[in-house]
Amino acid sequence: MQRRIISIIIIIIVLATYAFLNSGYFALGELEWVGLTFLSPSDLFEQTQLPQGNVFRIDKQALEEEITAHVWVKTAHVTWSWPNHLTVQVTERQPIALVINNDSWFLLDREGVLLPPPRGFSYGSLPLVTNADVEASEHLISVARLLSRLPAGLYENVSEWNSKEQTLITRSGTQILLGSLRELDRKVATLELVLEELAKQKVIPKKIDLRITNSPVIIE
Repeated sequence: MQRRIISIIIIIIVLATYAFLNSGYFALGELEWVGLTFLSPSDLFEQTQLPQGNVFRIDKQALEEEITAHVWVKTAHVTWSWPNHLTVQVTERQPIALVINNDSWFLLDREGVLLPPPRGFSYGSLPLVTNADVEASEHLISVARLLSRLPAGLYENVSEWNSKEQTLITRSGTQILLGSLRELDRKVATLELVLEELAKQKVIPKKIDLRITNSPVIIE
């Protein structure tokens, strides 16, 4: 008899718990977006089905996959908090350059991914990439690698990278001929030393030729 009573109590608890967890108390009430700088929630809703219903029945992994399918999203992580709140932590791609292609323009991120400009985007002081082969992924990756490796002070002073001429152009008009990017780290290190010495002399050169890494040529 006692076992039967205990069994009934357990069944009642299980049913009550099931009813409680499936009640409107746990119906999704809010979807919070964290980490959006360039995008807005509406940009993501355009390709993501807004989850509805009980938070415990929402497939968070599937939602993450839908969100990361957006070209601007690098990663997305969905977490639940009591009782019916979902938070989407988004890591957006970071643009490092503006790429002109015929009459269109795109943004280039640190991994060489081309990004369509989001609505209301202001490119600010991003360097311009000209004569780029937007169909060649390896080329875009090498350009992104170059710009990412530049010292912060130099990167901020770059106005253009001419892919055809393999030349950086600073905002003061200095042309920096790099040539092949195979020895990129060595060329960047050499360039830092050259610029440091020129700064001490308060000289703004017309051209710095680093095509031969060990023998930089400076034209004032």
